[in-house]
This record gives sequence, structure tokens and C-alpha cells, in this order.
Amino acid sequence: MDDTTQQPDVQYTSLGRMTLEEWPGSVAANKDSIEFDAIRDTLDNFYVRSDDQSATRCIDGRHDAKLDEHHLGAQMPGGAPGAALAYRLGVDDSDLTRATFFNDAESMIDTFMRLTLAPGGHKDDQHHDGGVGCGALDSMAAIVANMTNPSLVEDHKRIVKTLLGDDYNRDSYLRIMGAALVLQSRSNEYFRDNAKVLGILENRAPGSVSTLEGAHEEAFVFVNFVENTTLSSNRFYETYGVQAFGYDVWRSKQLAHQLLDLHADTTYYRNFLHARVMITIATLITLTNGSQTLVARFSK
Repeated sequence: MDDTTQQPDVQYTSLGRMTLEEWPGSVAANKDSIEFDAIRDTLDNFYVRSDDQSATRCIDGRHDAKLDEHHLGAQMPGGAPGAALAYRLGVDDSDLTRATFFNDAESMIDTFMRLTLAPGGHKDDQHHDGGVGCGALDSMAAIVANMTNPSLVEDHKRIVKTLLGDDYNRDSYLRIMGAALVLQSRSNEYFRDNAKVLGILENRAPGSVSTLEGAHEEAFVFVNFVENTTLSSNRFYETYGVQAFGYDVWRSKQLAHQLLDLHADTTYYRNFLHARVMITIATLITLTNGSQTLVARFSK
């Protein structure tokens, strides 16, 4: 089946450069990178139907030699384990002072499998001192710190509100910020076993951990609102010679329903969705300098 011939009627909107400020991350868009207007009309060639039985992918835009172009999982920061932090901040703060990310991630991986959603994660072929090569997993303490950093919070809130639109809820945003501040006070303890998470993932779902190749060179951030579709990041890079972060917001909404079995107007649904988007933006703040072009993909 040619997946690219069955796309819904969609449109792309450039939301401009992520920020005019200087974010703390090191990943920068090359000043000679291709412009959005030059690729706008071809972008649907790189979106295919997502496959729930294929491993959930991180938002990372680097080459993944294991990807099957006809069976691509949705993209979320940190893959399946990354959803554990959103659940902890947005839904379950009962043991915030005693929980660990390792235990939360293990529980989330099991939940994915119970829901027949294939968990996934990645490492890379670069040298790391104690890390695994996933920017989200390796930098989670910094992500929480940057999300609550007073000098970065206005940028963070601006982008979160833009992406959530009518779904944005001030109380949910502030509630998650409060939980993040509590977690930050003990982040060293909470995140101490992050490097072991991929071992649990590989044990629970053999073959679910990919090894990405090369260094980060993302010039775009594609935020996808169109259900059941996802970016073919390998083909995009092979065609244009630039990488793109890809985030499937629709999967965060779907996951909120499946995890909580609640309607969209409930507090827990809103909180989980806000936490997922807030963590995604904080991840980009942590990994990049903000020079990437932010692009929204949505149904007309």
C-alpha cells in the first residue's frame, strides 16, 4: 500500500522561529538550512499512517536504521517512558516525594503493553558519559528545571498556549508547574536510575529500542494534530538533508483517553494532556537554542 496517497485534507502553518531568546540547548538550525516555504507543498509526502503495533518513537529527527517505512509508530518525547513523567506530574502526585522515574517508567511500559500500544525508546551511536543517547531521558532533570525556570517560563507558556489552543487551561498549567517544582526539589533522587529504563523496555518488549545515528541537526519542529498519521523522519532527512523533530499531539490526546478512560472535559484528562505538551516544549528548550522553525500540521 502506498501510504502517502491516502492522507486527509491537511494544511501546514509556520509559527515562526521557536524563540528570539537564547535557550540553553546546543542543537541549532543551520543558517543555510532550507526555508519552510520551499518544502511546504511537499510535506505530505513524508507523512504516513501510524501503526499502533510499531514501537512508539521519540521526537528525535536523527536516522534510525531499524525503521520500516510502512509501519511507523507515533512520536512522543522520550518514547513510551516519557509518558511516565507526564502522568506523574499531571495525574498521580500522591507519592511525589518518594516516587522514582524508574518505577514510574516501568509501570508506564506495562500500561502501554496492556493497552496494546507498542512501547519504544532509543539510544544512539555517540559517546555518552553515563547517558543512553536519548536527549529526553538523559536530560529529564534539566527538563524539569528549565520548565520551572523563571527566565524561561514566559517562552514556555507562550508555546504551550499556542499548541493547545482552546484546550489550554490556566489552572492545569499552574497545577503542573507546582508539581514540577516539588519534583525538582528532589530530582537527583527521582531521576537517579534513568539509564536503566531502556533495559526494562528491552526486557518487556524485545527489539523496541533503536540506535539512532549521528549528531542532532534539526532545523524544524513539526507538531502534528492529524490523527493516525506520523512523520517519516528518515525519508525527510534523506530528501532535504536536514532533520526535523516530530511530535504527534494527537497521540497524547488518545493516550489521555486510554490511560484515564475519561472524557476530554475532565480534570485528569486536561492535566495529563497539558503535562505532555509542557514536557515536550521543555524538552525542546533543553535540547535546542530555539532557532528551529515551528510548524503545525492540522486538518482543514
